[in-house]
Amino acid sequence: MSRLILAAGVLGLPLLVTAQPPTPSQTLDRVGVDQRIGERVPLDLRFTDRHGDSVTLGNLIDGKPALLQLAWYDCPNLCDLSLRRLGSRLSEVKFQPGEDFRVITVSIDPREGADAADRALATLRDSHQGDSDAGDWRVLTGDARAIDTLARRIGYRYQYDADSEQFAHPAALAVLDGDGRLSSYLLGLTFSGRDVELALTRAGEGRLGSITDRIALRCFHFDPEKGTYTLDILRLLNLACLITALVLALVVGRLLRRRRGNDRQGRH
Repeated sequence: MSRLILAAGVLGLPLLVTAQPPTPSQTLDRVGVDQRIGERVPLDLRFTDRHGDSVTLGNLIDGKPALLQLAWYDCPNLCDLSLRRLGSRLSEVKFQPGEDFRVITVSIDPREGADAADRALATLRDSHQGDSDAGDWRVLTGDARAIDTLARRIGYRYQYDADSEQFAHPAALAVLDGDGRLSSYLLGLTFSGRDVELALTRAGEGRLGSITDRIALRCFHFDPEKGTYTLDILRLLNLACLITALVLALVVGRLLRRRRGNDRQGRH
């Protein structure tokens, strides 16, 4: 029961830090996300997929927007909530993972290998309700150098506590454009499927999402502190004024054309 209460409590937090037993406060102070929007991740970094093959981030992204998640696959407590949250929220996204965008999860523990990656993939797929095959999700492991380099470049700060042999780390998604540049972040466990859609549309730079999605981006403001998209009232009012002006112009134009037509008929 206590674990369920704790799980319910952390869902409302903008950032989830997972470790047990509790790490010292000075360790937790070094855990978080420094958002580096506009910077590019090293596309030549090499990791290992669950089949044991060596892959680079550039090969995986391949010009598509991508969701990049750093996680600890063998966490014994609540860390798998972030994996399940990702899988369940992608069930609500109309874009097709693997085809329209990439989903890449990287372990922060260099000791983890193919077995841990398989378990993480199973967690993701079990929580995803849509049609999906193994190729839609890229679950990777790597050596300490590659992991640390990637984490540092995306501003992902985590700590390992040797006494408890546990990792303290934030729950966050980095959203990349097709060139590997950081477009936005989705923090914690409170993001919605619509947040994911808007983030991917933004990262897609016009190549992903409908006209409605691109219009919605003008009405929603990305809040970097919360890591979510919120309705921008000022932009919405400006858009409403523009639509009203266009409608009035069309109505006035139609009335003028009708009046000219009546005048011509009157002369005849």
